[in-house]
Amino acid sequence: MAEADTDNSGATSKTPLELKIHLHYNDSRVFDNNSPVFAKAAELTHVTLKGTASPTATNSKETFNIMLVSGNLPDIIHGSKDDMNKAALQGALVPLDDLIKQHAPHLKKFLDDNDWVRKGSVASDGKLYYIPFVADGEASSGFFIRKDWLDKLGLPFPKTVDEYYKTLTAFKNQDPNGNGLKDEIPYFNRNKAGVIELAQLFGARSVWYEQDGKVHFGKYEKEYKTAMSNIAKWYKEGLIDNEIYTRGSKARDVLLGNNTGGSTHDWFGSTASYNDTVKKSVPSIQFVPFMPPADINGKVKEEQSRPLLVARGWGISSANKHAIETMKYFDFWFTEEGRRLNNFGLEGTHYNMVNGKPIFKDEVLKNEKSVLNQLVEVGAQIEIGVNQDFFYEQQWMNPIAKDGVNMYINNKTLLPLFPQLTFNEAEQKIISQKWSSIETFIMEKEQKWIMGVEQVDASFDSYLKTLKDMGMDDIVKIYNDAYQRYLRS
Repeated sequence: MAEADTDNSGATSKTPLELKIHLHYNDSRVFDNNSPVFAKAAELTHVTLKGTASPTATNSKETFNIMLVSGNLPDIIHGSKDDMNKAALQGALVPLDDLIKQHAPHLKKFLDDNDWVRKGSVASDGKLYYIPFVADGEASSGFFIRKDWLDKLGLPFPKTVDEYYKTLTAFKNQDPNGNGLKDEIPYFNRNKAGVIELAQLFGARSVWYEQDGKVHFGKYEKEYKTAMSNIAKWYKEGLIDNEIYTRGSKARDVLLGNNTGGSTHDWFGSTASYNDTVKKSVPSIQFVPFMPPADINGKVKEEQSRPLLVARGWGISSANKHAIETMKYFDFWFTEEGRRLNNFGLEGTHYNMVNGKPIFKDEVLKNEKSVLNQLVEVGAQIEIGVNQDFFYEQQWMNPIAKDGVNMYINNKTLLPLFPQLTFNEAEQKIISQKWSSIETFIMEKEQKWIMGVEQVDASFDSYLKTLKDMGMDDIVKIYNDAYQRYLRS
């Protein structure tokens, strides 16, 4: 075995090298050959990337498949976990483990320190074929409430689900917006599935989770009956927006802007910003995060958090004749300089170093474009194999959002994230055949229960039976088998 490469000089190739890359994701993001960020990376590493994906293509998966069958593989391939690992097992990508050990000291240290990243990214043969994008900032969402309404009604922040119920009832009946109308909407959400985020208050889970060494799906457990019964009760009593399934993504704009929305569960950063954006129309607004109310079992917990392991990244194709230089280039993005370049853009243009930290310039923070859009335009915050830095996001959060993030982290409210699992071909085939129809059935049933079209108590047993008939037990077994492999990897 060759001696590990520990050269930290920056340049990954002794002479200028051009590598071709396929990068097209989210049906819209495509590699830009004129990217200032990647031009800076080329200056530092001597490696220039040239994109091969069409900027006019609008279907990332289709574009990926066309690239694979073209017979002309680029040097670097970027794609989703499933597509990358499937392509790898067909010979399109090379295994990276030895290359990392020998030529990528910064990346190796990151993977050694965060073994869940490798465990969640390997193919079914146990080998690592791509370097994933790893997000940062686990605390992403929480409960918000109109503190100005609480103050007006002489109420404290609700600390239990019962207190939350009484608070929402007070919002409905006691005219906290003071317009003489009974027009308050106590709980609202901009997402159709947002109402399901209340399930955690009733001792239920709505996602995959591990308990006592076994994998469970929350919506296939008996506790979900209690949750659905109570959410349906809240909806019937007018505590939940009666248009929650149809109002759409502008719910916050509308209901906070017209001073009728009382509480929600949503992203800290964007939701806290409404304290600034609707201040002119609602001068009294104080829409602030509060701790998750203790559930019916007395537990304070938050189920929703940002998945840190994003299921996409880049790898080295089997046609690449410069695998060592490519791996050194991948390693660059895990150096302090490379990570800063991807997260914050260009020094002097987007940020200045202040007391050893990259601080965005005022013209970036106060620009009419969002900070994220400004960065993406120049090639930063692109989801390549790199570790995101939450400090980039913290800088454009207002103090209310920062307080919410810190509150949820410092009080250890976040439930453990369920790991990304890898399925073999046979398992993936079963999931592909069954899971989509199962999900659709569940969502349709939830809406019927919540809106009172069907009664939970009368139909929950038949709901479980239908799921069983649709193959839910097979899916649960697959997840358990994959989880055991994950633990052994």
